[in-house]
Amino acid sequence: MTNRLTVALTRLVDAHRRGTRLALLFDYDGTLVPIADHPRLAVLEHETRSRLEQLARIPSVFVGVLSGRRIDNLREAVGIGNAIYVGTNGLELCVGNRTISHPDSRRGAELALAATERLREVVTSCKGAWIEEKPLGLTVHYRSVNGADRIEQLRAEVAHAIEPLSEELRVLDAAMAIEITPDLGWTKGTAIRLIVAHVGHTGTLPLYAGDEANDADALTTAAQLGGVAIGVGQLAPDTAQHFLRNPLALSGCLDTLLGMLVATSH
Repeated sequence: MTNRLTVALTRLVDAHRRGTRLALLFDYDGTLVPIADHPRLAVLEHETRSRLEQLARIPSVFVGVLSGRRIDNLREAVGIGNAIYVGTNGLELCVGNRTISHPDSRRGAELALAATERLREVVTSCKGAWIEEKPLGLTVHYRSVNGADRIEQLRAEVAHAIEPLSEELRVLDAAMAIEITPDLGWTKGTAIRLIVAHVGHTGTLPLYAGDEANDADALTTAAQLGGVAIGVGQLAPDTAQHFLRNPLALSGCLDTLLGMLVATSH
């Protein structure tokens, strides 16, 4: 962890000591857990979950996980009862006991289904690729596709297949995947603003950590709100203020932050 990041964490801890609320928010795949051969194999380490649970128990600290995964799948993977969850890159939110749905969710579901139907033949014809269907989107996974040339061909075929719907879709690169959602104006970045407003508005500072292009606007938003934006891994967007090598380094960062917060609470 760099000195600059240590200084940034110290600033958050000092603000918390003065009464500022903290929203500690994280991407899941590639950030809290390493990328696995299949999403179901990306299991949160017991130590990481324990650190997140301990952070969430500190007064005026709120922990959340934002992901391209379906929100029900995300809740099951993380398994922290009092966490904030955001699924499908900002289109599904559960903050406290409140579930927030986009007012145009029905249209979004229709667009997601239309995109899925256009891609079935393309993906089926590519060995190792598969579609993860969601209520408000889909992900084309290609981490098991052999060869860079075949991957590039698949990406081109995906773009061509959904081109008639392109003005209504948001297409983002994820870890060895393409995430496709209806462009309804809600993103991980807007989710961070909703979370900050929910937990304390101007009295809240966010920290966000993410690893891929689909985290770029969330990292930008965290910085704009006066918080800390951490990129994880080699493909982290340059909108991050600080960079860590991998999820293991982030786990160490959480350990440091937890220790700092506990020390100032006594």
